[in-house]
Amino acid sequence: MQLAERMAHRAIGSTFPNPPVGAIIVKDKTIIARGWTQRNGSPHAEVHAINQVRNKKQLEGASIYTTLEPCYHVGRNPPCVDKIIKYKFSKVFISEIDKNALVKGKSIKKLRKRKIKVIVKNFGNQTRHINKVFFKSLNNNLPYITLKIASTADGKIATKSKKSKWITNAVSRQHGHMLRAQNDCMLVGKGTIIEDNPSLDCRLSGLESLSPDLFILDSSLNIPSNYKIYTKHSRNVFVFYSDGKKLSKLNNKNIKHIKVSKKGSELSLKDILNKITNLGYMRILVEGGSHLSGSLIKNNYVDEIQWFRASKIIGKDGMDAVSDIGVSNMESTKNYVLLESKNYGNDILTIYRKG
Repeated sequence: MQLAERMAHRAIGSTFPNPPVGAIIVKDKTIIARGWTQRNGSPHAEVHAINQVRNKKQLEGASIYTTLEPCYHVGRNPPCVDKIIKYKFSKVFISEIDKNALVKGKSIKKLRKRKIKVIVKNFGNQTRHINKVFFKSLNNNLPYITLKIASTADGKIATKSKKSKWITNAVSRQHGHMLRAQNDCMLVGKGTIIEDNPSLDCRLSGLESLSPDLFILDSSLNIPSNYKIYTKHSRNVFVFYSDGKKLSKLNNKNIKHIKVSKKGSELSLKDILNKITNLGYMRILVEGGSHLSGSLIKNNYVDEIQWFRASKIIGKDGMDAVSDIGVSNMESTKNYVLLESKNYGNDILTIYRKG
């Protein structure tokens, strides 16, 4: 199961709209195959592992370990449970029951009906966390949001003149690119785009193809059509707006405009996040400015914060990492649990998760 968990972790960020799952096949106390959910969710981890075994007769009497209950229903893939039955596995070890109403214990019943032994045992926090992201998307219609902040030691993300390159060092920036590769998509505000004209892609060697799809908040469609996000990539770019004329100069078929409602004077975050989830995205990396960060925290949408702090000081004239979130006393603060802290040279990365 520990190895299956590692396989699931390998798939994070590339499997949407399916969850990342890991699977290990064992025969006569020997691992004969390992699998994980493949790109865009097909094939599933169990089938990927089964496909690694050339002589399918080896599978008879084997055990399979999987981090999530095998699927029961027909979707983009046929039911994994039927493959397990077809090849006559003797035991199935499952780390967690699938909370999808289309599955939710049905595969376990079907396996046991076919006299296949099923053992359900929660393995570890990492597996539960990976599955929790899927369950949240499925049952709450909300994605798992990771907020990435790169600031000075005193919590500033830019100088008064809005200069921000480079606050953190090269190693921290590499970690930031890995975060992009591990998320289904990114969410940014128009201010970030207009100020920096960034590419917002993954630039780690060998992982360029994992650059996430991009969602942009541009209420009145003010971002010029010649900016990099519109001209440099073949990935999907979605622009949320409430008014304004769609840019006629955008010929890229991967660029789509989505009209959303307003809450007060701003785009409705709930409407935006629901629409992102309905498109099949489960993990969002937010690299916004202080206003977007503050709005998401204020509305309790942020599940995880990855905060890079450099050993630099700007002072009170700098731009704060998080805008006003309406906290007037200690009882109304937003509380997160510190998971770990890492040193990257003179930079410190602290990772927090919602309690």
